[in-house]
Amino acid sequence: MSITVTNPEGRNVEFKDQRGPTCGLYALSFVLEYLYDIKIPATADGDKTKESLRNKFKKNGKTVIGELYDATPSMADYIKGLESTKIKCQSVACDVTAIIETLNGRGLCMVPFCVDASGKPDNSGIRAHWCVVQKNVVHTSRKLADTYHWGAKFLFDLDVLRTSNNAIQDVPESWWGKDKDSTALEYYSCDSEQSTTAVDSLGATHQLKPGSVKKIPATALSQKLAGKMLVFTK
Repeated sequence: MSITVTNPEGRNVEFKDQRGPTCGLYALSFVLEYLYDIKIPATADGDKTKESLRNKFKKNGKTVIGELYDATPSMADYIKGLESTKIKCQSVACDVTAIIETLNGRGLCMVPFCVDASGKPDNSGIRAHWCVVQKNVVHTSRKLADTYHWGAKFLFDLDVLRTSNNAIQDVPESWWGKDKDSTALEYYSCDSEQSTTAVDSLGATHQLKPGSVKKIPATALSQKLAGKMLVFTK
């Protein structure tokens, strides 16, 4: 699934659905193309020789399997370094006024939040996810904005999104493995490095490819994501 968004210059930019735990990289790929006409795919679909954000981030120790667990100034600086003459990225407090000001200036906001099963923000503190906030929507009493993730368009209340962002909790270490018969970039959560199977969110069991299981270290998301967002300007 994907959606096409037209930017102010009239270029059509596709926001693709993520493959595996790579929501932040898919969001970033969209932002780079939408604002700066920089075309770097989020993933290389298994081709390690092909340029992609996932390959770049792995090479530089910024991700294990494609997760993006960082909205701090150091991550903003790293992203700017991908093409320093074009990219303007800052880590700022996740604030409704800041989002509106960025959008009014034709910028974009990458906001981490807690996502529920329907794709909307919740306050659970878990299931950290990324969205791109792209356009203010006029409403008499609520601050609403067009928002993209999972290859689809959503209408989010910005106060609800900010509250969800602030609720993000730390995550323990976790293990993820690939389906042995799949050529897609799809990792499934499993119990340990020795796991040979994993059960997905729909209850289906997957036989894991030998040697594919990776550990994502415990991460203090309450410090690296909660209360923060990445803003991009022209």
